[in-house]
Amino acid sequence: MRIRSTARRTLVAAFAIAILAFYSSPTGTSAQPQPTAAASIQTPEQYFGFRIGTDNKLARWDTIVGYMRQVAGATDRVRLRELGKSTNDNPFIALEISSPDTLKNLDRYKQLERKLYFQGGAPTEAERDEIYTRGKVVILITCSIHATEIGASQMAVELVHQLATDTSPQVKKILDNVIFVLVPSLNPDGQIMVTDWFNKNLGTPFAASPLPFLYHSYAGHDNNRDMYMFTQKESQLTATLLWHDWFPSVWLDEHQMDNRGARIFVMPAADPINPNVHPLIYRWNAILGQSQAAALEAAGKEGIIYNSTYTNFWQGAMAWSGWWHNEVGLLTEVASARIAAPIEQQKAAPSHATPAGNFALPTNSGSAPSTAPGEGRGEAAADGVLPAPTDVNARTEYPRPWMGGRWTLRDIVDYELIATMALLDTVADRRETLLRQVYEVNRQTVEAGTTGDIKAILIPSEGQQDVREAAHLADRLRVAGVDVLRANAPFDADGTRYTPGTFIIPMTQVFARYAKDILEKQTYPEVRRSPTSAPESPYDVTAWSLGMLLGVNSVFAKNAYPAAVPVTPVTELPKMAGDVKGNGARFGFDYKGPDTALAINALLKDGAALAFDAPSHVMVTGISRRDIEQAAADYGLSVTASDGAPGRAGAPVAFRAPRIGMYQPWAGGNIDEGWTRWVLEHYGFGSTPLHNASIRAGKLREQFDAIVLADQAPRSIVEGATGQNIRPEYRGGIGDPGVDALREFVAQGGTLITLGAASDLAIERFGVPVKNLKAGLTRDQHFAPGTIVNVEIDTTNPIGYGVAPKTYGFYNNSPFFNLVEGFASQKVSVIARYPNNDVVASGWLKGEDLMVGRAAVVSVDMNPGRIVLFGLRPQHRAQTHATFPMLFNALYLSTCN
Repeated sequence: MRIRSTARRTLVAAFAIAILAFYSSPTGTSAQPQPTAAASIQTPEQYFGFRIGTDNKLARWDTIVGYMRQVAGATDRVRLRELGKSTNDNPFIALEISSPDTLKNLDRYKQLERKLYFQGGAPTEAERDEIYTRGKVVILITCSIHATEIGASQMAVELVHQLATDTSPQVKKILDNVIFVLVPSLNPDGQIMVTDWFNKNLGTPFAASPLPFLYHSYAGHDNNRDMYMFTQKESQLTATLLWHDWFPSVWLDEHQMDNRGARIFVMPAADPINPNVHPLIYRWNAILGQSQAAALEAAGKEGIIYNSTYTNFWQGAMAWSGWWHNEVGLLTEVASARIAAPIEQQKAAPSHATPAGNFALPTNSGSAPSTAPGEGRGEAAADGVLPAPTDVNARTEYPRPWMGGRWTLRDIVDYELIATMALLDTVADRRETLLRQVYEVNRQTVEAGTTGDIKAILIPSEGQQDVREAAHLADRLRVAGVDVLRANAPFDADGTRYTPGTFIIPMTQVFARYAKDILEKQTYPEVRRSPTSAPESPYDVTAWSLGMLLGVNSVFAKNAYPAAVPVTPVTELPKMAGDVKGNGARFGFDYKGPDTALAINALLKDGAALAFDAPSHVMVTGISRRDIEQAAADYGLSVTASDGAPGRAGAPVAFRAPRIGMYQPWAGGNIDEGWTRWVLEHYGFGSTPLHNASIRAGKLREQFDAIVLADQAPRSIVEGATGQNIRPEYRGGIGDPGVDALREFVAQGGTLITLGAASDLAIERFGVPVKNLKAGLTRDQHFAPGTIVNVEIDTTNPIGYGVAPKTYGFYNNSPFFNLVEGFASQKVSVIARYPNNDVVASGWLKGEDLMVGRAAVVSVDMNPGRIVLFGLRPQHRAQTHATFPMLFNALYLSTCN
């Protein structure tokens, strides 16, 4: 038996090597090397000095870019474009790879692809037929947006070398039929951070120490959640490439996942599906994903799974946003190593297999799992070996389960290289069929704008809390490729009169599905494995209604808007007019929406004196008329000038630019802190990072008016990262001395702002008369992986200024509150609460009744000092414009006497 087993393993290994050679080496159909197309091109091993995927070896981003430039300069199959600069000013590149003849006429093929997507109008019959006969399938592959998921950025080097030099029939077929656009890293900054950190700790007792800070300066692991708000430079560059430049028909985004179970996830994903996606897109997801799976199976690879974990419903992550743009959006997730270090996992014994019919599919707790996907932090035994996999039951979607063993970066590279080449191979084989069917999806989408129930979506210029937010909404849609028009005259639609400035989104456009999905209310479908099974919880966020998040009303028009109405296409962020009326040296304007904070902070920076002289109204003195007119023009303010004392009742509440401290933990950084910091910077607030030692050192009130603790559990704040593998300078949290220093800060008149789970620190350690009702509830009782909720605001409280009395907020398993008995010295105010019915505005939430009438934001005046507890996520992922002002106001008020 032992001899037979060994022989069988040898045959399987030999077969796997042969398949890998076909898909990933210059030999293609022959075991003998073929002449290369560019003999002068160095192999990756020659250029980098090691084989890609070698244990504990990584190619850094600058060297990857250098190699790609060398290849592009030495072959007529590859072009390199620098699309722009990353957040930290590193090159953000794309490679265009095809046959020499195609690249010589690239502009012509780009025009064919644009016409396939009805840019500039529907193609004529002649243009359509030319697309079918001469067009190429444009496929975009993006790599390693999560920087610790580094394998794809390494694999890309070997992939480009192969396509640049291989003369096999397989590669010729790909080059002749495909235009391949490759982005080797969607996060160059993080690639550099992770590579440098890994190399710094290699060979030390801290080799497994996690990166102590965010691997994207603002978004961290959330950087793939920015593909409808487009706040980050990388997202903006990607959107331009996708929906203003190339319009690819296929988009694959390559990721890594946890390392305890399956080795690779391929499409299709799991139920539910989204009704706004054309069924053909889901069919092609399966066709192309299964072509990848088949190639991996043919290569003898284990652990290939589909229909698991990730769902077909949400607008969440990168390539999946392509579905609503009529693109075949694909995802691969490969099991992680420890960056470039190998891992060992105990082998599963047959007795450990899951009983038949009880599959124990992988689960995820939502958008904030305890182990972030791609981190590769499986719970290891004392000897550093991972426990054996538990999901080892063979089934349709997982026919050859991973049973454990050694796993390396080279394994990741091999799996991704096979999967990527298989995709290119299949797309090349199915070129004309894919083009014909993508055309059909686009044609039906445009036709539905005439025959369907919705003819246009209107964003009125009147009746909005802040018309500037309507402009932001129109601009975000524009970035996503949606055609947005602005009416230059009044018009009627469905019996309602609309004023000039109204934004019009015609549904007779190719991205109408996206516009509808991003603006309508989401209703998450119920998914059950059997009629008697409990409904399954969503994988991630269930609501992304962008108008709600920005506090903007939109209207779905059943009848077409009048063709005669003069319109102007939106080509940039629309400018809102501002003016100054009246005479005098005292100026006033309404505080509506977060853009008002831009004006306030600019005026404060210019030395003006500002005060709230009435609810949601700002008074300005100490500035010239010329300067206030410039501010009105820049920020769309309607300013009134007057002489003498303020004509409004009550004493003005003067404020100045707040001195803000932002707590930054070392435990891998804090994504919510990164987003908060971005929001504050974007709106003109300055902040100073506060690390553990800075807080423990005390004397905080001398330096700051407000300290912000972003969403983080109290234990993590206090204890931080521990363990012998953590570098000493990054161990621990603020500790009890840090809590004492924060108490002293509040006692001396400072404002402590706690976001999300950090509110529990105020409840547990500061004695505020507030109870977190979320604490102690089980997932079966209450669960919301990401929901848009209805919120009622006390707009007479200064923290509620600038917000609509009834608005929308984002809720994500964070605290909601009840008030309890406190001391006479403590004044408690509920700033925001959930309504007495209909808490959910969009998306899915279990246990909605538990939140009815409960507090969402609470301010506690400690006399002196103040603590503001945000259970609601007021700045979530820089998307929730409707609730930004509450955070801003808490900061402004920290400067008031």
